[in-house]
Amino acid sequence: MTTGYRIMHEMLRREFGSAVGRPCAAPGCRRLADGWGLVGEASHFGEKGADESKIVRWSNDPNDYAPLCYSHNAQLDHGGDWLMCPRGHVRITWGADPDGGCRGCRRERLREHKRRRRADPEYRARENALNRERRARRRAADHRAASAALSRSSEQHDTGQTAMTKGNHP
Repeated sequence: MTTGYRIMHEMLRREFGSAVGRPCAAPGCRRLADGWGLVGEASHFGEKGADESKIVRWSNDPNDYAPLCYSHNAQLDHGGDWLMCPRGHVRITWGADPDGGCRGCRRERLREHKRRRRADPEYRARENALNRERRARRRAADHRAASAALSRSSEQHDTGQTAMTKGNHP
């Protein structure tokens, strides 16, 4: 089953040709486009195909599309616009990862994930055990380093005295 999304993209390719290799239409981008991206308002929402469960948005107006590089196409597909992500982060301040996702949103997701993990008693027990092992290994390494430094110091001290003793005797 062909959806309106696929039909629209096929029509764009027939009417305007491939967008691959054209300059990306995103402000300030110097990369080459890898396809047509929706830059106008979406008029339809639905699934990309019968076999895929990805929800997509599209417009039936060909003027709502422009050639976009992968990153900027993904950035607009995630929602928001050129200036703001859907959760309100300023894109210029936070930036976007190579997949077009907002770095501010990623930071919030990671913080939430870490907060949930820290609240898990099993996770905390594992982390405490690992930290105890690390501290014990660090203490053992520090002890070995200190004893090695002490032995080197005593060897240098012994050889220095012996050389002085030998130098004083004719």
